[in-house]
Amino acid sequence: MRIALAVVVPLAAALLQGAVAGLITVGGAFPNLPVLVAASWAVAAGAGEALWWAFVGGLAMDVLSAGPLGAFTVAVLPGTLLAGLGERTPAKPIPVIPGAVAVGVAALFAQALYLGILSFLGHPLAAPAVTLAQTLGVGIYTAALALVVYPLARLGRRLTQKESPF
Repeated sequence: MRIALAVVVPLAAALLQGAVAGLITVGGAFPNLPVLVAASWAVAAGAGEALWWAFVGGLAMDVLSAGPLGAFTVAVLPGTLLAGLGERTPAKPIPVIPGAVAVGVAALFAQALYLGILSFLGHPLAAPAVTLAQTLGVGIYTAALALVVYPLARLGRRLTQKESPF
C-alpha cells in the first residue's frame, strides 16, 4: 500500500502543481505541492520513505515543466531529507504546528535551491527583491497548507503501518 502511495500521491501533486498552482497564486507566491506531500510524509514517517516521494514528485515536475531536466528533483531532495530527520513513532507523532513549520522550511529550501540552480545555468530571474519575496511566500504558503496535509500524512502513516508479529 505504501508503495502505491509513494507513486500516486507525488504524481498527483506534480500534476496539480502544473494545473492548479498558477490559479491559486497569492501575491506572486504559490504552494509547492510536490514538496508539500513529500515533506509532510517525511515529518510523519521519516526521511527514508519520503525521499522516494520527493524523487517521484521531483522527476514528474521536471518532465512537466519547462525548466532544466533534473533541477527540481535535485532541489526537492535535501529539504525533504532535513524535514524527515529524527525518529518517528506512531505513538508520539510530531505536533501539527512544528510539523507544518518543517514542511514550510523544506519548501523554502527547495525553492531557494531551485532558483540557485536556474541562476547557475544562466536562466534569467526576476529582481532580487521579487525573487526573495516569492521564495519566502512559497515557504509560508506551503507551510499553511501543511496544517491540513501533514495531519493527513500522519493518518496515512498510521493506517498503512505494518503490524509487527511481536
